[in-house]
Amino acid sequence: MRNTNVTRGFGLLEPFLSTQRVKIANKLIKYNHKNGAILDIGCGTYPIFLVNSNFSVKFGLDKEINNNTFKNQGIRLAKHDILLDSKLPFQKESFDVITMLAVIEHLKIDNANVVLKNCYSLLKPNGIIIITTPAKWSDSLLKIMAKFNLVSKQEIEEHKNSYTLNQLNHILLNASFGPEKIEKGYFEFFLNLWICAKK
Repeated sequence: MRNTNVTRGFGLLEPFLSTQRVKIANKLIKYNHKNGAILDIGCGTYPIFLVNSNFSVKFGLDKEINNNTFKNQGIRLAKHDILLDSKLPFQKESFDVITMLAVIEHLKIDNANVVLKNCYSLLKPNGIIIITTPAKWSDSLLKIMAKFNLVSKQEIEEHKNSYTLNQLNHILLNASFGPEKIEKGYFEFFLNLWICAKK
């Protein structure tokens, strides 16, 4: 994978951590979804996940993007800040997959509830949403790592909340995802968690 600045700010481990998120998300996406459309919310200035995923249609949203850079790779990017506007600029049932990789920790719970309800309406029937986020217990460790420039200080300072799997499960249930359609787990030595839900 190309060694590119994948987050705002600087962190020695950011390329590795981003690569791990890409791997876990790609592992959770079933083959039949890849013929369709994906939306990556908070894709970053360098949309590493979209660059390293095979989909017929790829969209990315972020508050800081260069809209023209990735057109030749079939990636359509749009500038959008979900902190300022939790309504997502797409038609209902537009996507087979929606990802939020290391994004939800930048949202307060009320905002996360609204965004995930909007995601539910944007998913096609049987579509999936995948969320990754640092585990709640790793919050103090991340702050120490940021002091030593191992992770981006700018990103860590912008965290609004830290979540447990139970909290994320509850938010997904409130967004209308059925309890039997939610899967969850940990990665990176339990420092990060993932949760996946099917519409």
